[in-house]
Amino acid sequence: MNTTTQQAQIKTDKTEIRQLTEQWRSLWSPKDQPFTEKGFEDIFATEENEILVFDNINNGVVVLHSLQEYLDTWIPMMKNFSYWEIKLEDNLDISVEGDLAVTTFSWVGGGKTKDGQEVKARQYGTHTWKCLNNKWRLVHEHLTVG
Repeated sequence: MNTTTQQAQIKTDKTEIRQLTEQWRSLWSPKDQPFTEKGFEDIFATEENEILVFDNINNGVVVLHSLQEYLDTWIPMMKNFSYWEIKLEDNLDISVEGDLAVTTFSWVGGGKTKDGQEVKARQYGTHTWKCLNNKWRLVHEHLTVG
């Protein structure tokens, strides 16, 4: 592949990953609708042990190894909220090298619990993407409170 073709492919890949990142943000922003599993299968790799997630939860860290574990962890927790929305800050960075890509970003947001408590949150994130069957899929997520 010549340099011009490689640069065009990287640009295309970055555009697709930017769109997938926005889909991820949107799924994590159900606002006043229920948080569900719908749509995550279009972003994450779906085979067992194909993903690895590290995230802050209840003053600790949760480690998840599949999309099902991810959903089984977050759906019950998000049922505590009557409203939830996040926004990416303007620091999204995307690097692509072959069939791997990395995004770094931070988000701010929060919501309201069903008992009326306001919650504000901010996290720094790293996503690792892998091109599987000609589609970019999230294989690693690491979020840290910031």
